Amino acid sequence: MRVESEAGFWLVLGLMLLLFPFRFLLGVLLAALVHELGHLIAIWVIGGRIRRIELRAPGARIVTDPMRPRVEALCALAGPGAGALCVLPWRWFPELALAGLVQTAFNLLPVPSM
Repeated sequence: MRVESEAGFWLVLGLMLLLFPFRFLLGVLLAALVHELGHLIAIWVIGGRIRRIELRAPGARIVTDPMRPRVEALCALAGPGAGALCVLPWRWFPELALAGLVQTAFNLLPVPSM
């Protein structure tokens, strides 16, 4: 696993720490973690091999061995699917639910990844 740092990542992180309440930031981070775990679990279930994980300002990138297009699409959709599950604790942790919904909607937009 390789973590790449960029100046933009640290700038965004610093601004978020200054501008947003801790509970909201925790919800965003947990939603991102659930999203990425969805991808990783799907890759693991289909027997794929992960080459590296890169953390950058716009998000994470998981580099794998080549996969068939349908399998790759399934693994790509597993992240937003897992993120949508963040809605379940709405009553107790609305910040997580909102962050999960926003991230899921954003990831389902038909645009290439950043």
